[in-house]
Amino acid sequence: MAAHRGGVAQKFPAALRRMTVKHILVLGQYPIDSLDRAPKVRTYRMAEALARHATVTLITGTRRQRRPVLQEAWKRGLLKQVDAVYVESASSTATWADLRFLWRVKRAGLPLAIFVRDYYQKFPDLYPIKGPGGHALKVLYGVTLRAYAGCADILYVPTMGLGELLPRREVRLLPPGAHCISRPDAVGRGQNPWILYVGAGGAYDGVALLIDAMRIVHQTLPNARLALVMRRQEWPQGTLPAYIQLTEASGPDLVPWYQRADVAVIPRPDTAYTRLAWPLKLMDYLSYGIPVVVTDQSEAAQFVERYQIGLRTPYDAQALARGLTQLLDSEPARRQCQVNAAAAVQTGHSWDHRALTLLEDLAGKM
Repeated sequence: MAAHRGGVAQKFPAALRRMTVKHILVLGQYPIDSLDRAPKVRTYRMAEALARHATVTLITGTRRQRRPVLQEAWKRGLLKQVDAVYVESASSTATWADLRFLWRVKRAGLPLAIFVRDYYQKFPDLYPIKGPGGHALKVLYGVTLRAYAGCADILYVPTMGLGELLPRREVRLLPPGAHCISRPDAVGRGQNPWILYVGAGGAYDGVALLIDAMRIVHQTLPNARLALVMRRQEWPQGTLPAYIQLTEASGPDLVPWYQRADVAVIPRPDTAYTRLAWPLKLMDYLSYGIPVVVTDQSEAAQFVERYQIGLRTPYDAQALARGLTQLLDSEPARRQCQVNAAAAVQTGHSWDHRALTLLEDLAGKM
């Protein structure tokens, strides 16, 4: 796979198969020089999986970086060399260079699919719009989505709840995928079990509730520890108990935490936004066979319950503590969650499944 990452070429291996889409152009609206954010990880994983089934040309970068690369790609006739185009879009306004290139894709008659990852601007009561500039960006993001709908053959979304908010167009599901299960026998690692939280520390991420729940867990399981893996600027204020560890990690630095964890947790409150969002970290937990405790009503909670890879609980400190304690107390339950996680990945939730779905859908538009 030939890749342009902020103007720097990067190579991925490609294994060609007999598919109609033999060469696909992937546009990512985030740089992937460091995999420290969910959309960067998703862009990289999708391109990596696609490269196992087709030749991939990948263009990513910041808004400023993408403009000259897209212009050069157009001048060099890249659209005459590829069979289809796929876009991993940002949750912010596209640039004019992005939209001009997509219009050229449409004019060239190439199948085009765009993944829309978010629409938090639709929830100003949860994510307040600040000042005239914020209102302008909200309007412009709406314009961006209408432009995407006008250019694309398919709009992909992580959940159909999000799809219902988009301009009318063919909308299909393409939630995040998982890797192969790593260390499937790594359950019950001694007398000091770890609970793992990876994510943000915003008002609707549930970290304060998790800390309260951990105090309750500690009363029953005094050796249990909680790792809060977060950006340093989002760390909770004040002094935390010794059994709660704050750390900052992303990309490969997360792997030791995934391998160490006995249970992972997603403690988000029930809001209109969390009901349609899909946390990528759920699939990362699934990749390592980590049982997950997740709070009610979200897409993540439904997935955990459907595939029996953990427990769902009400958004309440006592209930969350009970769920965490229940899994930590039962090694057989944790092992069964691992077995179920492996089955879920193998039967339809790997990144390869996502890539093959995309290629098949685009082939149908040729």
